[in-house]
Amino acid sequence: MTTATDKAVREIRWHGRGGQGTVTAAKMLASAAIIRGKYGQAMPEFGLERSGTPVKVSTRISDNPINTRAPVDSPEIVIITDPSLMFTTRDIIVSGTDENTIFIVNTNFPPEKVRQILGIPNNELWIVDASKIAMEEFGRNIPNTAVLGAVAKATGLVDLEALEQEITEAFGASSKLRNVLEQNLKALRRGYEEVYKA
Repeated sequence: MTTATDKAVREIRWHGRGGQGTVTAAKMLASAAIIRGKYGQAMPEFGLERSGTPVKVSTRISDNPINTRAPVDSPEIVIITDPSLMFTTRDIIVSGTDENTIFIVNTNFPPEKVRQILGIPNNELWIVDASKIAMEEFGRNIPNTAVLGAVAKATGLVDLEALEQEITEAFGASSKLRNVLEQNLKALRRGYEEVYKA
């Protein structure tokens, strides 16, 4: 497993549900790293993505070319975009982790409850209520851009400006999507500002 002191390759594993933008967020994180001159890779691990089904995604960010396409088995960082998965797939979420793994969780639960559910009493833990942000900005529980902002703040893997650039490029120059773009940028910034280390 990559340790916090070895920045050459950063391995991240995402846990979410289909329809909430987890795969998109993982790809945007990798793309934002590429914008900054690094190498990035994002690989979903599912069959047919259906709304509501659990989704697992591996992301790697490196200063050098990435020569593996294997799933991330021992993540340095675990990102949980849907808090209900802590109850239904807890063993899958914590598999391959150790006391050095950083957890970033979308939830409104108090930190003590998150630590108890996941069994991570001493791990570095960051919490953001990305679902609340999504509901306030979009009117739907699509927490991916708010989670991305939280990841930028918690890890320093990419900067906020690179993510803003990636999101802006993803929506293109269409005036029809201008409002959606602004909503996503606001959610991104709020995730960055509202995440906290527990």
